Amino acid sequence: MQRYSSRKRFVKVRNFLSKKLWPFLAGMSSAIIMVLAFFIPSLQDQWDRHQSRKIINQYESLGNDFFKEEKYDMAEQAYQKAFELSDSKRLDIEIKRLDARINRVNLTSHWGDTIPDDLEEIDFQYVLHLQKGKEKEKERVATLNSYGIYLASSDKQNEAEQAFSEAIQLDSTDATAYVNLGNLYDQQGKTKQALNNYLKALSLEKDNSRAHYNLGLLYMELGNLQEAKKELGEAVKADSTDADALKQYNQLEKEMKHENN
Repeated sequence: MQRYSSRKRFVKVRNFLSKKLWPFLAGMSSAIIMVLAFFIPSLQDQWDRHQSRKIINQYESLGNDFFKEEKYDMAEQAYQKAFELSDSKRLDIEIKRLDARINRVNLTSHWGDTIPDDLEEIDFQYVLHLQKGKEKEKERVATLNSYGIYLASSDKQNEAEQAFSEAIQLDSTDATAYVNLGNLYDQQGKTKQALNNYLKALSLEKDNSRAHYNLGLLYMELGNLQEAKKELGEAVKADSTDADALKQYNQLEKEMKHENN
């Protein structure tokens, strides 16, 4: 039997590779290059989107923290940045931004103070429109309280009363709504209704510093200085950082001592 030498076999294999396999491998290489050319930009795009989502989430988390700390101006800015980075596609973040925006009315020190000039009624209406349904009642109550303050400061007292009344209708245990309604009645000179609402708020939340403070001011208006001093003292006790309550308490105590001497 005739046998090939090793060299002859090598030549034969090489010729086979040259004629048959190399064109196949060359074709495979071209295909792989085309696939890589397609997928590498796609992978880069996916990585960029991942990094973008990460930054968006960081800004959103920052906004959440500021909101909890009642730093609504800063929360709004953080949400605004997150919304812009999402190419204005994250409606959930935009809703959070508007919520922080309207809560800025709660940063005013006193009832009836001037509200931020850039706030508009449509901001509140938009958020309220999105807060329909049983599962959104808690958020809607908070928005109605802010909306009522805005309306009262805009000299729309009837509409403000309706907003606070709706908040109470949705949650009859919300002390803040009773305090706000009491403030509105006091502003209108409706002393009895104001008194009843402050007392109702305290029956729901005995350590509500705003209820104690405003009730103390009302007692001062009525000339009941002993009760006024007591309520202002309770306000300071409930919130030792309340500079207004402490100032009023010290001033009233000084006046009462002066009268007794």
